[in-house]
Amino acid sequence: MEYQKHIEFYTKDYWFSTSSKLIPSEIWGDKQLAEKYLQKYWLTEQEYLSIWKPIQDSIFIQGKSLPDLIYHPKFAIIALMGGCLFLEEDFLQLQKTLQEVGEEYFVIIQHSQDFMDGEPMFRMKFPVNIAWEELTSGNYISAVLLEMSYNEYFVFGSKGSWGKYSANDYENPFDIFGFKPELAQIFQKHFKQPKEEKDEIRELLPQEYKGIIK
Repeated sequence: MEYQKHIEFYTKDYWFSTSSKLIPSEIWGDKQLAEKYLQKYWLTEQEYLSIWKPIQDSIFIQGKSLPDLIYHPKFAIIALMGGCLFLEEDFLQLQKTLQEVGEEYFVIIQHSQDFMDGEPMFRMKFPVNIAWEELTSGNYISAVLLEMSYNEYFVFGSKGSWGKYSANDYENPFDIFGFKPELAQIFQKHFKQPKEEKDEIRELLPQEYKGIIK
């Protein structure tokens, strides 16, 4: 199984077990729940390479992470403060957006980082209509996936018209959304920002982003 190392690596002795807000440390380490979750939502390497990797490369510039631009020029960008892959409110905002866009599934691909040497990497595929309770039902696996403040991820769907990059390990953590111009109204509706917040984020962003975000 491609995810066997995940089941063994993140159990009782993993340092994040005392930091999670989703899974209390006293119930961290339920391998049965972890394996059931991965059986349902793991994205196999074969499916990733044949279907999803070409879509990923059409949205994100290969090998890039902040402070570089990570989206191809055809994408408009919205930046929000980040820190982890999803909080419940963040996920529900994205879910409403994707339902309006007409996506059926979204995938989560972990970005390789220097400190990741030896840690197993996540590739996950979820239905857009998944409930938050189900998304968080994998015990320590879903906790590491959703909450870890160091991991960075690409999130996107089959249409190739939008993406989310969770830049959690950058000096100022960001969620950076890219989308084709025809989806601007939908994303701006579901991810409204007060002008003060937008201006503050723009000041913190790398220089290459400042002229792109309107």
